Amino acid sequence: MTTNHDNDNGILAKDNGETLAQHTLKCFKISEILFDNLPFNDPSFIKKLRNDLRLAIAIHDTGKAATGFQNSLQKNGKRWGHRHEILSAAFGSTLRLNEEIIMAVLTHHKALPAEVGEEDKGCLHPEDIPWNENINPKWVDLVNEWEINRSLFSKQWFKICNELGLDDLSNNALIRLSPLTIDKTWIRRKKQSSIIPPELRYYVSLLRGLLISSDHIASNNSINPEYLPQKIPALREFDLRSGTRIRAFQEKCGAAKGSVILRAPTGSGKTLAALLWAQSNQKKNGRLFYVLPNIASINSMYYRVKQDFGEENTGLLHSRVASSLYSMLESDSELTSKINNQMQARNHASLVREMFYPIRVCTPHQVLKFTLQGKGWETMLSEFPNSCFIFDEIHAYNAKITGLTIATVKYLESQNASSIFLSATLPRFLKDAIEKEIGSAIFIEPSYTEKTDKQILDLKRHRINFIDGNILSNKENLLKAIHKTRSTLIVCNHVPSAQIVYEEVKKQVNDTVLLHSRFCRRDRNKKERRLLTMLPRVLVSTQVVEVSLNIDFEQGFTEPAPIDALVQRFGRINRFGKQQLAASISIAREQLHSYNIYKKNLIDKSVAELSKLCNPISEEDLVDVSDNVYKRGYDEENSILYKEGLNHPRINRFKELLVCGIHHDWVDDLMEGSDDTTIDMLPISLAGEYENLIATGLRIEADNLLVPVPIRVLNYMKKNIDIKHDPWIIHVPYSEERGLILDS
Repeated sequence: MTTNHDNDNGILAKDNGETLAQHTLKCFKISEILFDNLPFNDPSFIKKLRNDLRLAIAIHDTGKAATGFQNSLQKNGKRWGHRHEILSAAFGSTLRLNEEIIMAVLTHHKALPAEVGEEDKGCLHPEDIPWNENINPKWVDLVNEWEINRSLFSKQWFKICNELGLDDLSNNALIRLSPLTIDKTWIRRKKQSSIIPPELRYYVSLLRGLLISSDHIASNNSINPEYLPQKIPALREFDLRSGTRIRAFQEKCGAAKGSVILRAPTGSGKTLAALLWAQSNQKKNGRLFYVLPNIASINSMYYRVKQDFGEENTGLLHSRVASSLYSMLESDSELTSKINNQMQARNHASLVREMFYPIRVCTPHQVLKFTLQGKGWETMLSEFPNSCFIFDEIHAYNAKITGLTIATVKYLESQNASSIFLSATLPRFLKDAIEKEIGSAIFIEPSYTEKTDKQILDLKRHRINFIDGNILSNKENLLKAIHKTRSTLIVCNHVPSAQIVYEEVKKQVNDTVLLHSRFCRRDRNKKERRLLTMLPRVLVSTQVVEVSLNIDFEQGFTEPAPIDALVQRFGRINRFGKQQLAASISIAREQLHSYNIYKKNLIDKSVAELSKLCNPISEEDLVDVSDNVYKRGYDEENSILYKEGLNHPRINRFKELLVCGIHHDWVDDLMEGSDDTTIDMLPISLAGEYENLIATGLRIEADNLLVPVPIRVLNYMKKNIDIKHDPWIIHVPYSEERGLILDS
C-alpha cells in the first residue's frame, strides 16, 4: 500500500495538509521562544537542553511517515491503531541520539507502560515497544509501512536537517529504523525511580515537558498563526498606582522581599497589595500565578488582572475555562459568530495549559497538579522556578488542600519562587502554621499608627443582631425590613432552603432573584452578569455569593455559619462603607435544613463570640472573633487531613520519587474524604435543547446546560438518574428561575 500526495506535500503531520517539515519547523520556532522565557541561569545547562530539545523536535513526528498513519489523515481515513512516537523513537535510536532524547520522544503522547495490576488507560503497551531481542511480527509490519514512504520522508527529513543545522544527520544511510537502544530501566516505572539518578530523571522530565508544550502550541498555531507564546513581561513596567491612593500596608507589601502573609479587611485593597508585591519580587523570567479557591471568584479576578497586565499576557485556568470564556465573549445570534467564539474559547483553554501565558489566574488544584505530578506536570518544571504565587482567600481552603498548598510552597521556595498569602480573617493558628513551615515569611497587616490604614480599620460598616428561630419564622419582620431599603441580601446554607425562602419572598417582592450552585452554567452566568450591572431588590443566595461577586447590598439576613463564612457574607453588604449608617445584618439562630454542612461546634462558637460584640462592629472585632473561634486550631479530623497534606511524600520527596514519563491521578489526593464532589448532569427538560446544540456544533453551549449535582445525592436519587445516557440525565424539575429541584 502506498500513499498518494502532491510532490510538494510529501509526508503529512496533520489532517489540515500541514507537512511533517512544516510542523516540525513550527515546533522549533515555538521552542526558541520558550527558551527565551526559561528561568534558568547556568549557560552550559541551557546549551545542552537547547540542543537536546532541537533534536527531540526534529524526530518527534518522524514515525508519522508510516503508510497507515498517512492514510488515517485522508478524508474518511480509518484510525491507524498504532503509536507513531514508537517509530519516531526507533528512528532516534538509528541516529544514535542519547537516551534522554529518545525517552522524551517515546513518551510525548502516552505514559510509560503500566505495572501489573495498574490501569493502563493512556499508557503505551509494552508489547509494542521494540527491543533487539524482541522483534515481533507487528513491529516488522510497522517498519515495512514506514519504509514504503522512505523516499517521500527523505525529502522532508533533509529539509528539516537543513533548517535546523543538523547536516551530520542528513545522510541517506541513516534513514531506517532500529529497535530501541535505551536502557530498559527507563520503561519500568519502579526500576526507573530506584536505579536512575534523580537529577537525570528530572532533566528528562524537563525535556519532555518542553517538547510537549512546543508540539501542542505549534498545533494551535496551525489553526491561527498568531498563537505564539508571549515573552514574559517585566511586571514593574505596568503602572498599578495611577489614580489610586496607596495605603501604608500596600506600600509595605510592595517593598517586602520574599514570602509574605497579608491579613487585611475585605474591600481594603488586598489584591493591589499583592500585585505590588509581585512587581517587586519578580525574578528572571518569573511568571505570576494568582490562585483563588473557586471558579466564580477566579473569573472575576481574571477581568481585573488582564486590565492591569494586558489580555495578551493573562490566562484563565480552571476546570471549566472554555465555558467561562465563551460566556464572556460578546456574541450575536448568528451561528457563525457563536462557532467562532467557541473556537476562540477552546483555543485559550488549550493554550493556557501550556507554557503560553506568563500570568495565570487559577485554582489551587492547578498548582497542586504540579507537585502531585498530575497530567502535564512536566511543563511546570520550566514555569514554577523564579515565579510569584498569590494565594488569595487562603482561609477558605479545606484542611487537606491547606496542608498540600503549604507543602508545595516549601518546595517552590527551593526553586527560588516566592509566595504571598491573603485573607480578611486569617485565624491566628493558620498564620502560625504558615510561619512555622515557611520561616522566612513576613506578616503584614494594616496598622492604627498609619493614617491611611487607620481609616479602613476605623470603618465600622455593619451592626449585627440575632433573631430567634429561622428566617421563615421571622418572615413578617423580614418583609418589613425589605420594604424599607433598596437592596437586601439573604444567604441560606442549603440550596433547598434558598429555594423555599425565594418562593416566599417572591410572593411579596417581584424583583427577587435566586442564585445557587444548582443552576446550569448558562443560567447562572446570566444571573451573575445581571448582578454586576444592577442589583435586584432582593437576592436570595447560598454560599456561592461569599467569594465570587463584587456586589454591595444595603442590608442582609443570613443563616448561622462559621465566622469565616459569615465574614465573607458581611463583605457583600455595605462593602465599601459608603452608607451613612452601619448596615444591618440579621443572623438567624437556626437554619431551615436539618443537615449541617458546617460543624455545629464552629457555628455555636461563632454565634457566641459575635454575640459579645458591641454595635457597630469593626474589622478588628471580626479578626478577634476568628482567633477565638479557632483558638485551638483544626479539630482532630481536620488536623489529620492537614498533616496528611503537609507531609505528602510526593511533595516532600519530589525529585527523589518522580518517575519520568508518567503522571498520577492527583484528584484522588485532593478529594479523599470530601463530600463536596459533583457530577455534571443534564436536566430532562433541557435534553432536547442539548441535542439540538450538539447537532449544530455548539458543544460549549450544550455543556453549559449541565448542572453540577453533589455525588452524595446518588444514594437516594438513583431512580431519577439515567446513567446510560452521556451525559447522565436527571429526571427532576428544573427551571431558569429556581434551578434544579432535588429536595421537595
